[in-house]
Amino acid sequence: MALLDIITQLGGSAAIEQIGARVGLTPAQTQSAAAALLPALAGGLKRQSGNSDLGGLLQQSGLAPGAAPTNETASMGNLILGQIFGSKDVSRTVAANAAASTGIGVDQLKALLPLLASLSAGALASRSGGLQGQGGLAGLVGMLDQDGDGDPLDDIMGMAGKLLRR
Repeated sequence: MALLDIITQLGGSAAIEQIGARVGLTPAQTQSAAAALLPALAGGLKRQSGNSDLGGLLQQSGLAPGAAPTNETASMGNLILGQIFGSKDVSRTVAANAAASTGIGVDQLKALLPLLASLSAGALASRSGGLQGQGGLAGLVGMLDQDGDGDPLDDIMGMAGKLLRR
């Protein structure tokens, strides 16, 4: 199941709309932004699937789907991004690339990225029983790999394409 599908299944589209509203985006802009940002998040999660620090952070820090985002949500999201991307420069590049493809301001996307990371972590943890029942981050990669080919990136890109066609 794709990351966006997991998020919306557990928290409905309202969960994504809430985090978008927090940074001043309309629901349509938020959907577009999520489609542009989630592939990078999921790719970063895949690359870091053996990182036990990230696994522990995901178990503890995710925003529960449907819960209202707070300042703590953004702080935890930034910790997750630090583990996934390694530096703020990578996060800035991801936001700049998404801004170029969506027409949404880079500052809004930089503010949305940690909220989306935290929401993704919460949805994945809820979906997999805290990531323990699915074998940690290896279970996360398995959930994102819809076609079972061992590479979830093609599935994530397909999900982004579907969302952009809505």
